[in-house]
Amino acid sequence: MTGARNAAVFVSSVLTLAACAGGAGSPPAAGGASAPEAGAAGPPVCDAQFAPPAGFELTETFKEEYPDRIGVRLGYADEAGRQLHAFAGIPGEFGEGLPDAGAVTIAGGGRGRLSGGPKDVWVLSWDEGGACDPRAVLGSGFDRRAFFAVLEGSGVLAS
Repeated sequence: MTGARNAAVFVSSVLTLAACAGGAGSPPAAGGASAPEAGAAGPPVCDAQFAPPAGFELTETFKEEYPDRIGVRLGYADEAGRQLHAFAGIPGEFGEGLPDAGAVTIAGGGRGRLSGGPKDVWVLSWDEGGACDPRAVLGSGFDRRAFFAVLEGSGVLAS
């Protein structure tokens, strides 16, 4: 039980470092950033471009407004207590304090930084060269192989 509590505290700390203090809303539309609705003024909403695996339910959606975009964080959980969080356009120190676990190839050919391992917490962060950078996916409750399987199935990593 202590390990699970420590992992939950660690995930909470990582999310806090990611500066996610925004409001709430619904998931954004597909694409890097969706244009505001017709007649609406304001910056585009970033798209986390993350398809959660079967068995994971959306638990939270946060939006944080910046001058050139609205960053998003989507949270998911499954019945086993595993968590996934997908970020787009919210600045932060993703993976801060976790060991570097190498570089990986992102779907579309880009490169991302993998951090993690202790307490089954993993973070993949990358940039795509747009207003909705940085991007990241944080997973808690996964070993490395299971986290990679989730990232491949969600379309983040090339399969």
